[in-house]
Amino acid sequence: MDKLDTKEIPEKPGIYIFKDKFEEPLYVGKAKNLRKRVPSYFGQNTSWKVKRLINEAFSISFVVSQNEANALLAEYSFIQEFKPKYNIQFKDDKSYPYITITSDEWPRVLVSRNINNKNINFGPFPFIGAAKRSLDHLINIFPVRTCNDTTFKNHQKMGKPCLLYEIEKCSGPCVSKVTKTEYDVMLNNLKEFYKGNSDHYINDKTLEMKSLSNSQKYEEAQKIKNIIKHLENARINQTLMTSNEKNVDVIGIDIGKYDVVITCLLIRNGRITGEVKRSFEPINVDEVENYLPQIIINLFEENSPSNEILISHEFPLKETIQKQLSDRWNKNIKLLNPKRGWKKDLLETALGDAKELRRVSDLKRRTDLEFRALSLEQLKNKLNLKNIPYRIEAYDISNLGDKYRVGSMVVMEDGLTKPSMYRKFHIRSFKGQDDFRSIEEVLFRRLKRLNSEKEEDQSFRRTPDLILIDGGKGQLSKAKSVIDYFEMNIDVIGLAKKEEEIFIPFTKESVLLNKNSEALFVLQNIRDEAHRFAIKENRRLRIKDLDLDNTLNIKGVSKSSILDLIKNLKTLNKLSNASLNELEKIISKNEAKKVYDYFNHPEI
Repeated sequence: MDKLDTKEIPEKPGIYIFKDKFEEPLYVGKAKNLRKRVPSYFGQNTSWKVKRLINEAFSISFVVSQNEANALLAEYSFIQEFKPKYNIQFKDDKSYPYITITSDEWPRVLVSRNINNKNINFGPFPFIGAAKRSLDHLINIFPVRTCNDTTFKNHQKMGKPCLLYEIEKCSGPCVSKVTKTEYDVMLNNLKEFYKGNSDHYINDKTLEMKSLSNSQKYEEAQKIKNIIKHLENARINQTLMTSNEKNVDVIGIDIGKYDVVITCLLIRNGRITGEVKRSFEPINVDEVENYLPQIIINLFEENSPSNEILISHEFPLKETIQKQLSDRWNKNIKLLNPKRGWKKDLLETALGDAKELRRVSDLKRRTDLEFRALSLEQLKNKLNLKNIPYRIEAYDISNLGDKYRVGSMVVMEDGLTKPSMYRKFHIRSFKGQDDFRSIEEVLFRRLKRLNSEKEEDQSFRRTPDLILIDGGKGQLSKAKSVIDYFEMNIDVIGLAKKEEEIFIPFTKESVLLNKNSEALFVLQNIRDEAHRFAIKENRRLRIKDLDLDNTLNIKGVSKSSILDLIKNLKTLNKLSNASLNELEKIISKNEAKKVYDYFNHPEI
C-alpha cells in the first residue's frame, strides 16, 4: 500500500482500519490524533510486523469520533466484530469494564470485567474510572446495593445496615429498610438510564427544580440541582454506548457544492460493528427530496438494516421509503431524525465523520488536474481574460506605519500554490507609508527582472498569465501603469476584501462572482496566501529589530503587561505567534487585542 497524503488523514480522534483487497479489516487501531499516528506506519524504521501489514493492506478507512474515549470504544467494537488477524488485544469481553446488575433476589450493581449472561450488563466503558464514576453518581440518586454477598449476609444476621446506608448510598435492603417494590423501581430507573434514556430524568428534574425555585423553595431546589449534576456526570461517555438490545443504523449526510457524501455507522448490540461511506454527484445538490430516498434504498439493497435508521436530514416520501425497506426485508423499519438523547449523540458522531469525508473529498477535487483546469477556464471566461491563467502571481503589501514595509509575491501554477516560487520585497525607493507607491515599486522590480535576458531566478524568469493585486482601483491603477511601461501583454485585476469585488482596468463597475464559484475560490486562495506571506516577513523584521527596553512600545499596552507576556511566553518569537486566547490569559482583553493586532494585522 502506498503512503497516504497527510492532508487526507483526519486531524481528529478516531479509529483507522487497514483493509485487504477484499475490504476485510486486517488491523484496527485508535488515535488521539489520526494525522499524527497513521503516517508512522509508513516510516523506514518500522518493525517487520508493520511492514508486513502495509504490504498486505490495500486501503485504509477512518471513523472520526468526538473524543479519545469514544475512539477507544469504536476500536473495541470493530475488533470484537471482525477479529482482524493483526490485532492481538481485546479478543474477549474481559478487556473493558461493564456496569453489571446481578440476578440475586436483591440485585447488586457493580463494575465488572467478567461477562455473565445471567446478569444484565451495560457498556463497555472506555476506562475503569469512567465506569466507577458513572455508577457512583447514579447511586446518589438510585441507592441500590453495591456490596458483595458476604457483606450483605453479615449485615442481615446483625440486623444493622452498613455505613453506605448512613451516608445515603444504599437503601438498606439487607435489613428491610426498603420494600421490594421500591427497590425494583430504583433498579428499573438505573437500567433505563444505562439504556440511554437519560434525557427523560434530566428534563423532569430540571422542570422540578424550576418549579421549586419559582415557589422560593431554594433549599429543595438546590438538592434537585445536585441530582441533575449527578445525572449529567453519569451520562458522560455514553455517546457510543447503548444497551445490549439496541440495533440502529446511523446516517450522517453532508451536502457540498458538487456532490453529497454520507457515512453510515452500523450499531449492533450497542456496538459499532461497521461503517459504510458513499459519495454521489446528483444533477442538482439542492434537490434533496429527489436523491436522498434513492441513496437510502441503495444503501440497504444488499445489507439488512436494523429496525431503526437514524438520519440527519428530513425529506419527503419518508413513509414510502420505510414501507419499501420493510417489504424488502420483511420487518418493520422506521426512519427517524432524533432531536435529543443518545440517538442524537450518535447522529452527531456520524455527521462529524461525514464532514471529515467531505473535507477529504474537497481536497482531492481541488488537487485533481482536470477539475483545476475547469476552474481556471471558468476564471478566464468570467473575467474576459486573454488566456487561461495557468500561472497567477498575487501581490500584497504589509507595513506598520512607515516601518517594516514588505511586499509579497505568491505564485499559483495549474491551480496549485508553489511556495518555492514565492518572493519577498523590502520597500526601499521612498520613505513613509504609501501602499500605492509600494505596489508600484514591487511590480516594477519584478517586471524589470522578467525583462532581463540575464535573469537566473527561475520564478522571475517566468511570465504570469494573470497578476492579482490585493486592493481596489487605486492599487490596480498603479499596477497597470507599470505593466504598460514595460509594454507587456499581461492581464491584471484587483480583489478587494470587504465584498470580494473584482476590479478590471478600464471598467467602471466591479465584478462579483458567485460566492460558491470555484473561480472565486482560486482568487481568494492565492490572495490570502499573499497576505499571509507578507505578514510573515513583516513579523520577522519586527522581531529582529525589537528591543524590550527601547522599541517594544505598543500603543495602549503598559510596559508591565509586556514584561508579563515575556515572563510567561519566554521569547519574542512565541509572543508574536501567540493566539488572542493565549494573550488574554496573561493580560487584559483590551491590551491582548492590541498586542495581537500588532503582530498579526500590521498594515495600519
